[in-house]
Amino acid sequence: MSRRIRIAAAAAGLAVAAGVLTGCSLIEAPVRDLVDQAQEANPLGSVPSDFPSEVPLVEGDVLVGLTPTEGTWSVTIGVADEAAAEQSVTLLEDAGFVELVEGSKTFTSDAYNVVVQWAAVDGGGVGVAYVVTAK
Repeated sequence: MSRRIRIAAAAAGLAVAAGVLTGCSLIEAPVRDLVDQAQEANPLGSVPSDFPSEVPLVEGDVLVGLTPTEGTWSVTIGVADEAAAEQSVTLLEDAGFVELVEGSKTFTSDAYNVVVQWAAVDGGGVGVAYVVTAK
């Protein structure tokens, strides 16, 4: 399985986990379908054109970006290390997002809920996965 597919699958898993945490289903398709959709919709890796500009993203290589359902976005960005990944929390807080539960990496604003998680990836670096839902 390629690195990109593993990262897309991880992002899909985070989206499903976010749905469980918020008590709603964010994604109707099975995870495998989501990975396939990500590769078809975004073969070169870019942020979806309708991604909300109010949600700041860390700088890095966009590995996966998709809109699985209306009002829901998933973006995974490759960064050099965990320190760069931790910048995602600072950026969200600086943009006025508030963490729902301390340490949860689940943030909210008047318009959006954001779950951000990261993990080391094979071959080095860290994948930072965002799941954003409109309220």
